[in-house]
Amino acid sequence: MSAFLNFNNATGCLSFQGELTIYEANAASENLCRAFGTGELRHVDLAGVTELDTAGLQILLLARRLFTPAGEPVALVNHSETVLEVLGLVGLEPSR
Repeated sequence: MSAFLNFNNATGCLSFQGELTIYEANAASENLCRAFGTGELRHVDLAGVTELDTAGLQILLLARRLFTPAGEPVALVNHSETVLEVLGLVGLEPSR
């Protein structure tokens, strides 16, 4: 299964669905950068992430470093159990 990414300009939400692994990392990174480039990205919804490896984790770490035009951090929200497990393994706390 591969990842499906959807960006909603109205809500500023980028949603990940499926695997976020090395195989999807390039597309995920491009989608994240494209969404950020619109100036509308506010949060990244992780509820649909079913698999996460270190390449996917790098994408999430990149997202955590982004800021909205209002100077607020882009929030990672709705962490799936998979995301929570990986964050726990590497000693990171979920962001908002």
